[in-house]
This record gives sequence, C-alpha cells and structure tokens, in this order.
Amino acid sequence: LVENVVAIDGIAVCVDGANPVTGLGRRELADIYTGKITNWSDLGGADMPIVVVGREAGSGTRDTFEEALGIRDLCAYANELEGMGTVMARIAATPGAIGYVSFDMIKKEGSTAGKGNVSALALDGILPTAENVKTGRYPLCQSFYMVTKGDISDQKELLQAWFDFVYSKEGQDLAAAAGLVGVD
Repeated sequence: LVENVVAIDGIAVCVDGANPVTGLGRRELADIYTGKITNWSDLGGADMPIVVVGREAGSGTRDTFEEALGIRDLCAYANELEGMGTVMARIAATPGAIGYVSFDMIKKEGSTAGKGNVSALALDGILPTAENVKTGRYPLCQSFYMVTKGDISDQKELLQAWFDFVYSKEGQDLAAAAGLVGVD
C-alpha cells in the first residue's frame, strides 16, 4: 500500500484572547499538558491557573497532537470536548484556557495571533500559518492521505485521472476551501 498525501492540516495551539502569552516551546507545551506547569506566571503570564482543554479520546487531532509532543496518554485534561467549535468556544470563554484546534478553525473564527477572543500561539517561535504548515516549519501537523495499492502510475486510468484532479489547482483549491493546506 502507498500513502499519497493530498492535504495537510496544522494544529494550532490557542489561548483565551486576554492571555498575554504569545508563544511556547514544545517542551513547555508538553509540560502544560502533562500537568508539570499549572500556572501562566511560570511562562510570563498572569498569576492564573492553566485550564487544559483538549479533544475527546479517539480524536485524530488529539492523537496527532499527543504523538507529536511525545505525551500520548499522559495528558491531564480539565476538559475533553467533542468538536473543534466546542473547543474554540471553551477557550474563548475560559480565562486561563489553552487548547488545540485544526488550523482551519483559526481562519473560520477570524482569530489569529492576538486578535479576537482566541489567540493562536507561536510554537518554538513559528506561527501556525498556511505557509509554515506547507513547508513543514510548523511542528504540529497531520497529513491527509489517499491510499493506493501500488503507485498512482500503476493504477487504472480512471483512478489516475482522479489523482490528477486532486493534485490540480482546482483540487487543491477545494482542499484549501475546506480549511486544509494543499500540497505541491
């Protein structure tokens, strides 16, 4: 079986909009999610407890997030929520909250670093932008695959035509419209 990457989704780490913290290192983020760091004052923020928000068990975004940080099944969540919209709403409404959402949620909500009710954080100094996701600079990403038995060039003509469309400008524009980052 061959995994063919057709799009990429960045996972943005977000805090409530009033939080003055604008970025974290991966180790700091892992320490927050495992309960080693529990107050924003330890990270240059206000003396306020950190409220750890995440997706429910079984979520692909949660699996990717925890695996990328090397903290699978070690997290101390205060809230485990279904759906990205629910996570965004909880972060926005909860002082001291931190959570992660698919990159497209930032674009949908109009929330970018320092704007709106939710702020996306830089991770290791890199913001979750489409360009940083596409180039692989931003470290929290999940790829979307279409799997074939053998290379695309070994497939029937109709399936090859499908992949031609998926990788075309029109196909990649559809991926972008769905909030994903296209691949070259």
